[in-house]
Amino acid sequence: MYCKHPRYKSPKKRGRRSKPVPYKWMHYLPLIPRLKRLYASSRSAKHMRWHAENMRDPSVVYHPSDSEAYKHFDRKHPNFALDPRNVRLGLCANGFNPFNNNDKPYSCWPIIVTPYNLPPKICMSAPYMFLTRLIPGPHNLKSRIDVYLQPLIDELK
Repeated sequence: MYCKHPRYKSPKKRGRRSKPVPYKWMHYLPLIPRLKRLYASSRSAKHMRWHAENMRDPSVVYHPSDSEAYKHFDRKHPNFALDPRNVRLGLCANGFNPFNNNDKPYSCWPIIVTPYNLPPKICMSAPYMFLTRLIPGPHNLKSRIDVYLQPLIDELK
């Protein structure tokens, strides 16, 4: 039980055993193998160090690595900042109604992760925006999205 609610629906009485049916489900697409592939390719591996090797005008924000939040993270976690191969990720989540039918309260929540190590021209391009979760459901997930993000957090530990 989680949140005082059973994980699976009660089995219907049939003559044979059936697999348990979960109340909720989500599609899970692992992130780590895709990040490893970025370093396996010689072309993308050099791009993954771009944020540390390319100095820019500090007064202009061209890229997330120029932002104050990025610099604050570097100060707070200096050991992480020392190795330019460490991957910095941005996360995007936004629900939408896939059927464009406002009469029925159904939503779909894609969770997209982007490596911020890449240069500005490719940082936010489609091949480098990784869909990691697809969460279906009739409700707004803002108040409990942490439950759905837990597998991603566990994978990145």
